Amino acid sequence: MRRTKIITVILASLFTAMVPLAADGLPENMAFSIGVDFAYYPKSDHIAGSGDTFAPITGAYSGIEGRVTGNISYSLPTPLGESWLVKDANVVFNGKLELTPVSVKPGISVSFTPLPFLVFSAGFDVGTGWDLGTLFKGGMASLSTGTNPYEYNALPAFAHWFLKPWFQATFQFDTGAIFKGDWTHVVMQASYQAYYEGITGMADGEIWKWQLTGNKVNGWKQYINVVVAYQMPLVIKRAGILFEWDGYYSPAAYNTDRYGGYDAAFMECSIGPLAQFEFNEHHNLTVLFGFSSRRRFSYYNPEISVMEPTWSASGREWYFKRLALSYTYKF
Repeated sequence: MRRTKIITVILASLFTAMVPLAADGLPENMAFSIGVDFAYYPKSDHIAGSGDTFAPITGAYSGIEGRVTGNISYSLPTPLGESWLVKDANVVFNGKLELTPVSVKPGISVSFTPLPFLVFSAGFDVGTGWDLGTLFKGGMASLSTGTNPYEYNALPAFAHWFLKPWFQATFQFDTGAIFKGDWTHVVMQASYQAYYEGITGMADGEIWKWQLTGNKVNGWKQYINVVVAYQMPLVIKRAGILFEWDGYYSPAAYNTDRYGGYDAAFMECSIGPLAQFEFNEHHNLTVLFGFSSRRRFSYYNPEISVMEPTWSASGREWYFKRLALSYTYKF
């Protein structure tokens, strides 16, 4: 743990050193920003049964989430011709460093925009995690099946690594490109991402936890993101709705002998209203109210919820998942 703290301090110091550099001014084709994300999760107990249902809020607190992310990007113009459609084509190289109380995760990515409405991206994230005393447990852990009930055991930081390579295609469109004016902007964006999530040293089908979220296994997943919003020339820059889908490709992602009824290919769906406030060219705040869905089970015991992967899914359960705030400062 001492080594973990030392390395984390070094990384944080390097990240902090970038701030005055950005404040002094970056080249026109470079951008630097710091993002702070916070999420509050109310308690919503599962409702045992079959079929689809809505689970109401049953308690004021289930958990919180927080992270700080530094992003730096370099844009390289790559015009594909003189036409307005391709003259602004570009490639953007991006680096980031994400810090949470229980993890550190740097990442790199590259994006190519051949047309104003189409973006192709690829990237790679790598990270490691640790427990923070008894307050936050499960920065990185594996599920032990040798106990009854099962339990998560912490994995040593910097001996195991979280890996996430990803590929993404994004379609984006603004009606203001056709109908000129300050009040004619309906913004639409749809992204499809294929990505792999895994922790080194974990066998396929074994369950692990990352950043306090459990019931994960090594494997390829798909993520779909759709945003429809109205853009205004006000402090409330955009208001709209967010749709998300996330899940494993393979129905055999989990160990089928032990977790055969868990429905590995279950897609978690989310929907929520959002508002984006742009106070000036530097300060930006996004607020999201997120409703999501999870597996429903014919049997559920909250006292041994760690056993959830051994239970058989019998439907879909909607619930209010979180209130999320995302603040970004652009230098």
